[in-house]
Amino acid sequence: MISYTEEQEAIRRTVRDFTRKEIAPGAAERDETSQFDYDLYKRLCGLGLAGMVFPAEFGGTDTDTLSFCLALEEISRADMSLALTLWVGVQGAQSMTHAGEEQVAAWRNRYILPTVAGEVLSAGAITEPDAGSDTAALRTRAVLEGNDWVLNGSKIFISNAGLENCAFAMVLCRTDEGFGIVIVPTGTPGYTISPPLRKMGLRSSDTRELSFDDCRVPAINLLGGRGSGRQAIVAGGFYITRLYLASQAIGLAAECLDVSLAHAKSRIAFKRPIARFQYIQGMIVDMALEIEAGRLLRDKACMMHDARQYYAKEAAMTKLFCTEAAKRAADHAVQIFGGLGYMEETPVSRYYRDIRAATIAEGTSEVQKYIIARELGCFSD
Repeated sequence: MISYTEEQEAIRRTVRDFTRKEIAPGAAERDETSQFDYDLYKRLCGLGLAGMVFPAEFGGTDTDTLSFCLALEEISRADMSLALTLWVGVQGAQSMTHAGEEQVAAWRNRYILPTVAGEVLSAGAITEPDAGSDTAALRTRAVLEGNDWVLNGSKIFISNAGLENCAFAMVLCRTDEGFGIVIVPTGTPGYTISPPLRKMGLRSSDTRELSFDDCRVPAINLLGGRGSGRQAIVAGGFYITRLYLASQAIGLAAECLDVSLAHAKSRIAFKRPIARFQYIQGMIVDMALEIEAGRLLRDKACMMHDARQYYAKEAAMTKLFCTEAAKRAADHAVQIFGGLGYMEETPVSRYYRDIRAATIAEGTSEVQKYIIARELGCFSD
């Protein structure tokens, strides 16, 4: 068994207390109205959560990956949308801290420090109408004209771009030398953000379609070297975000277990608590077992990331197992609650809707199986 440090346990307790007192009470209303609560986000960042993934020189705490994942897990017990907004929102500025001196100097006060403070966040624009998991099929193009990159194309299912405090989008584009990540500030001429998309779940997270029509940004806005964008996303970015999403799934599954167990103990049918019935016990045991196994997978992958070990297989296994397990947990929770579980007034109804996207985002479950098979050597001659 992997034991958490005193610091990690303290982070879990702090975030769990905040989640119960500040996040959970309004989660159902935010879902119903599809509204993001910016004041709540700022209070959350006031705990130092946005700064966990940043070096100390930028006002962050450079906390280990597992600690940040534990925080996402606790937030997701009440609100998957808020946790998703958080980790997507800090990714852009965190990536900037690894850029060259000139770029860091240009972006430090404009993007990096405000992100750490919770004042702004970012969007990551990868998926297109005809290219999701198949990133090699992306068509959005950036052409260098003089001292500017000129972007043309469209993106879809993009988180955060329409939020009032979203400062920029990190857009994965084709260039003459491969793929590149181009930073496009919100409000740039030629950059259009569509109205919010209507979704089954995760309703209080912002999801939009973006379009670029001769959108011009300075040449310095290319993050990393030319042609390095897709490699940075596929061989690095996706690994860590899969752990983030898996942690969200663990949190939701754990909450499904807790509320299902409490309900099963109090719900009387046939003159006894339904927790006495073996079919109910079976669903509860399955949830508990898969949550425990998922945490072990996630914790190992986080430690490998921090140790700078290659963990493509472990990241894919973690994302695949945890998201599919959480989907089963939400389904079990609805079943245990019975007719009440199908009603909007019951949190498990929202959990059931929210978790469905988790087996699609950051690479579908089918893609994760492909990656695992590849890493096991199934494709070698």
